[in-house]
Amino acid sequence: MHKGFKVVIIGGGVIGAVTAYYLNQKGWRVTIIDKDRFGYGASHGNCGLIVPDHILPLNSTDNLIKGIGWVFKKDAPLLIKPRLDPALATWLMKFAFHCNQKDILVSAEGRAAIMQSAIDLYHALIIEESLDCGWEVKGALHIFKSRKDFENYGSADALKKHFGVSPTSLDRKLLLKQEPAVGDKVAGAWFSRHTAHLRPDNLMKELKRVLAQKGVKIIEQTEVTGFMAKNDQAVAAVAGQEHFSADQFVVATGAWAPLLNRALGCRLPIQPGKGYSVTMPRPQNSPSIPCFFQETGVVITPWESDIRLGGTMEFAGFDKSLNQVRLDALLHAAQGYLRDVKFAGIQDEWCGWRPMTCDGLPIIDRSPRLENVMIAAGHNMLGLTMAPGTGKLVSEILSGEAPHVDPYPYRVSRF
Repeated sequence: MHKGFKVVIIGGGVIGAVTAYYLNQKGWRVTIIDKDRFGYGASHGNCGLIVPDHILPLNSTDNLIKGIGWVFKKDAPLLIKPRLDPALATWLMKFAFHCNQKDILVSAEGRAAIMQSAIDLYHALIIEESLDCGWEVKGALHIFKSRKDFENYGSADALKKHFGVSPTSLDRKLLLKQEPAVGDKVAGAWFSRHTAHLRPDNLMKELKRVLAQKGVKIIEQTEVTGFMAKNDQAVAAVAGQEHFSADQFVVATGAWAPLLNRALGCRLPIQPGKGYSVTMPRPQNSPSIPCFFQETGVVITPWESDIRLGGTMEFAGFDKSLNQVRLDALLHAAQGYLRDVKFAGIQDEWCGWRPMTCDGLPIIDRSPRLENVMIAAGHNMLGLTMAPGTGKLVSEILSGEAPHVDPYPYRVSRF
């Protein structure tokens, strides 16, 4: 146990929160500092999916070709806002460089390792702490309109089998039998039984409650901009005139992590990938389980009384504006796959930034400049799924324990 040792976690999203939980369990005195409010950002407005079989990164020649074709389409799944941005240009070149079979396999292995125990770890946490967050393990459907795309998705099945995950193919007849809410224009679907879902905003509220009860200090509306250092060690996190001293520090600021590049002594290749979601009352004929509308990059998650539509990827820097065209695209996409669905009474329209790395792997490693500063960022669109594995791994490293997964794939120096 590390009773009395202090750790400051910078970032109050799901990565920081779960890391705080595991460190607290090991006896650390934990403080979380967030520049806004705990549990907001991407941890608040996502679709609440735990998808341990999403092992393949976005890197592929097919996605590159599609991306080029979508450049001038405002409602496309991917939108890159034209601007002079050397960091984005470099990121895109590195992304293209990783679009080869060897690098894809390396990324898939690293993603699988950190996500393989996600459902078990969440289940244990939810039961242990009695978290009220709508947790269900019902699987998910990956639905296609295009027969070609449906068959191509299956061609990756051999690689997924290598990692112990293999979806079940459903032709149109079987799909309609399993999920009557689906329309007649679909070609088929792949059912993934390894998918769970929950209400992410409720999860964050519950984690805040549990952490506070356990003595974790949560400081909001306070932006850390650097560190006071001595002999290659951080002695305090600096936020304006305030200094927060600790023995160890964790940077879990998601898409904002590169703002600390100079202090960390490295260039984190993380770009903010803006995503959108819309939350509404659940209609009577909504799907009974989460559905991915594959050609559109949109997903729907049904909860007890509400549904959430989310998706799209927009590289537009930290633009906070809500693009109505892209919000409308979520609704149009769902209506194209579902049978006579009628959405009404929008409760919330949201956008937030996913921390996208150029190879699809997170960064979980010590700062090259400051030996007692851990980086835990760059979880792409899988922060919710990767949170338990990341939090557990960080707590093991800081506590000097044998890690439950090999941390090598997540090293800073791979870039």
